[in-house]
Amino acid sequence: MDDLLKILIVDDSVFYRQLLSSLINDMPGAGKVSTASNGKIAVEKVNLNPPDLVLMDMVMPEMDGLETLKIIKASHPDVTVIMISGADKISAELTMKALEAGALDFVPKPQEDSAQVAEKALKETLAPLVAIVRTRKYRRTVQQISTVNKTGDLSGGPESKITGPDDGVCVQNSLPDKVDIVAIGVSTGGPNALKKIIPGLPADFPVPILAVQHMPPKFTASLAESLDRLSAITVVEGALNQAVKNGVMYIAPGGVHMVVRQAGAVGKVLGLTDSPPVNNCRPAVDVLFRSVGLVYPKNILTVILTGMGSDGAAGVSAIRRKGGYCLVQDRESAVVWGMPGAVVEKGEADEICPLHRMAARISEIVSRGRRT
Repeated sequence: MDDLLKILIVDDSVFYRQLLSSLINDMPGAGKVSTASNGKIAVEKVNLNPPDLVLMDMVMPEMDGLETLKIIKASHPDVTVIMISGADKISAELTMKALEAGALDFVPKPQEDSAQVAEKALKETLAPLVAIVRTRKYRRTVQQISTVNKTGDLSGGPESKITGPDDGVCVQNSLPDKVDIVAIGVSTGGPNALKKIIPGLPADFPVPILAVQHMPPKFTASLAESLDRLSAITVVEGALNQAVKNGVMYIAPGGVHMVVRQAGAVGKVLGLTDSPPVNNCRPAVDVLFRSVGLVYPKNILTVILTGMGSDGAAGVSAIRRKGGYCLVQDRESAVVWGMPGAVVEKGEADEICPLHRMAARISEIVSRGRRT
């Protein structure tokens, strides 16, 4: 079984084509790496010999990254595309559109002054994404072989020890009589997951929602604006000392941790801190969740969605020890099972829920005790 990846790098900058090629060639699992200088050439190469992964610049002559992405995904839905984006507001807005159009994720071009530091940062961001693509290729190949052999045996592949029912529940804590706050943690694949959940919540949603989506600065603002346009509830990027209100979703700004604090008679407000990363993340889900557990002694609903790593698992554990309740996205609908899988492995998932049912299930749980 050939598990080496065929990778196409698309960028009008010779420097970035060479840099990305060099970085990719040093990563485990990388096979043949080819390049294209614009979107038009990229489409031709994909049609001739579909790669497993396309790393593509957002802004290019002839055909930009967004248009190229749409053409590639229309003809080759199994080709994974990761966007290479600038860090300004316009690039962030285009990146949100690219994620909606089917890109797996994005990598911001480094802003560090030192070339060595910038190269290191780019490699650290790319490496886990390449590993995800390799795992997805392996599992897809195993599934194809299994289908041909009609054995149904998918054992032996990466992450095979982690399983979860498609629509099942594994209730451990009792459902709370009421919910005072919803706290969400999400990473890779998160923007599209959130866009399938938040617009499904009613305009009179009765509690606040605090969320961490692992993203750099500027991108979280664009995500909040996009969700706000699509949703009946209000969605904003969190700000320092902002009052926490019912029916509003607050997304942690990229680059800082977000917490909730009790401010006397003022009520509950948001705090922002640039303390060191937790779980290699800033903002971190665990930082937010621990603060939620301190300010709201009970009646907390946590939701863990698709994402790499285990950020959020410790925070969920702390909240559930006080009687909190946890929903996790199921493996089948998660782009990456890492974060929800970590909660399941720790035995901290009260329910495993497919993405298409998540909005309704959140609403059902939150509405308990409020029916007249």
